[in-house]
Amino acid sequence: MDLRELDELIEDFVLVNYSTEVARKNVKYYMIWFKRFLIEYKKDFKSLKPADIIRFRRWIGEQIGRNGKPLSPKTIRQLLSFIKAFYDFLEGLNSGTLEYNNPFKDLPPLTRKKLAPRVKTEKVPREFSDEEIERIFQYLRERNRDVYLACLIAYATGARLQEVLNLKAEDVIVKNSTILIIIRAGKGLRERVSIVGVPAKNSKGEIMSETLIKWNEEAKRVLLERVKKIKKGYLFGDESKRNRVRKNIQQTLYRLSKRLGIDVHFHDFRSNWGAKALAAKVPLEYVSAQLGHKYTSTTERYYARVKDEYVIEFISELTT
Repeated sequence: MDLRELDELIEDFVLVNYSTEVARKNVKYYMIWFKRFLIEYKKDFKSLKPADIIRFRRWIGEQIGRNGKPLSPKTIRQLLSFIKAFYDFLEGLNSGTLEYNNPFKDLPPLTRKKLAPRVKTEKVPREFSDEEIERIFQYLRERNRDVYLACLIAYATGARLQEVLNLKAEDVIVKNSTILIIIRAGKGLRERVSIVGVPAKNSKGEIMSETLIKWNEEAKRVLLERVKKIKKGYLFGDESKRNRVRKNIQQTLYRLSKRLGIDVHFHDFRSNWGAKALAAKVPLEYVSAQLGHKYTSTTERYYARVKDEYVIEFISELTT
């Protein structure tokens, strides 16, 4: 096995895929575990099989970290994610010949899912203020049109990143002043129809935020503009272009967070939609359907704090 070649490829991988020196050092540190596995089992990284990835998963679960304890489930998940991304990167380097085999490609989806240990996380939904929404989209509008459109769609529908990137012009439906999108390959391969727009009025029809209305209209305008231009097919181009858009989104939001002092991740647009909808007293089952949760209990768990706040407010109005 040529460790020098492996080190050079890892160096190229982190330079291309990660924009900060901290992130690059972090990934290279994680990849040391992979190199140790290859050395111990005398394996060549170029010709690993799916069975080797399964063997690696067992092996890494038995290793001890710097703190003298087994590696955490979160660390193992991250490590597996980095290794898969590394092999996806190598696959892109193949030019006519399969010089680098991708062992993840032949792993059954169910097996791949079982490899990653469950990680318990407390997800607190992010809700942007009107001022933050203004600053975020003013910044994005001046940068990249694809990133701007993708973030507007997520803001106005609560769709996940993969769902946004997989949208086609044919999935956008216009009914009078209402615009709908069909999400055909959502999480769990569930199909749903989502309306474009963040609830900006309460149950009494009173406007809660002019800012939300403004950016709802902007999301509709920019979306229809792209649909008219594309006419048919993916809104963000072929697979390679969509991968570039994904990276541009991550890099742009990272720069935005540094420039504006607002910590913004793509998923925050989704959680913002859910929080705003519940604050507008949209029934939980409707919010769950829009977000594509299989069970309302999922929505309730993620947005429990927001739900408690609007329940108290609603009952308070009836008691005074």
